[in-house]
Amino acid sequence: MRLRAIVTAAAFAMTLVMAVPGQASAAAGGIFHYTYTNTDGVEMRGDLENPATNTCVTIPEADDVANPGAKPAHSPSNKTNVDAILFADVACDEAEFAVAVNGKGGSNLKFRAVRFDT
Repeated sequence: MRLRAIVTAAAFAMTLVMAVPGQASAAAGGIFHYTYTNTDGVEMRGDLENPATNTCVTIPEADDVANPGAKPAHSPSNKTNVDAILFADVACDEAEFAVAVNGKGGSNLKFRAVRFDT
């Protein structure tokens, strides 16, 4: 009888563990807009759609490590559901400014990477 209770409890525990969904991939829902200057010197609009959270995300067009001479991005518009922390460098070491949900920054706000903090 005791063995039956142990087996039943173990089966119940296993069922409970399997019923709990795994952690979903963390992403900021929405779009983060920014302006960058292309190699011809023309200002363009860039977007990060549903970017990863708690991860340093390099702005590809502003990556001065991969593209020496690339200018920083500017004029952010945070249409995601989490705050965006902007960085002057691609390694996310030099925090510059936080842009709240639905917040914007002007053309003087220069950045090369962003992290969406949850």
